[in-house]
Amino acid sequence: MNKPKKPKIISGVYCIKCKSLNKHYIGSSSNVMRRLNTHKLELSRGSHNNKALQHDYDKYGESDFEFKVVMKDIEDDMLFAYEKCFMYIYDSVVRYKGYNQMFPTTNHKLFKQAYEDLKEKGVISDKQN
Repeated sequence: MNKPKKPKIISGVYCIKCKSLNKHYIGSSSNVMRRLNTHKLELSRGSHNNKALQHDYDKYGESDFEFKVVMKDIEDDMLFAYEKCFMYIYDSVVRYKGYNQMFPTTNHKLFKQAYEDLKEKGVISDKQN
């Protein structure tokens, strides 16, 4: 008898996007799929702690939101550094562009390492500096 396979636990950075407003919420987790599912559940129940995100979800509906992983398989000690980089890329701390309320606290050296990695991969260009 075959046992069902357990889903692989993936760490990473995720994005929740309101398509109508082009606003983003960026987060990270050592189990990114579970975290995205938690966001979906809280939003569908009307109990998400981010009031602006909840308001727009209620107004525009589930179908107007995109939930995706933007980077996966990140070492735990680098999660916040990459999260901060993607918050920078999406301007998600700027109120009219995103739902994040503040940048995560992270070691500057780790942030610089993540930033340089994303630059090498072409995710960040010099034009964004």
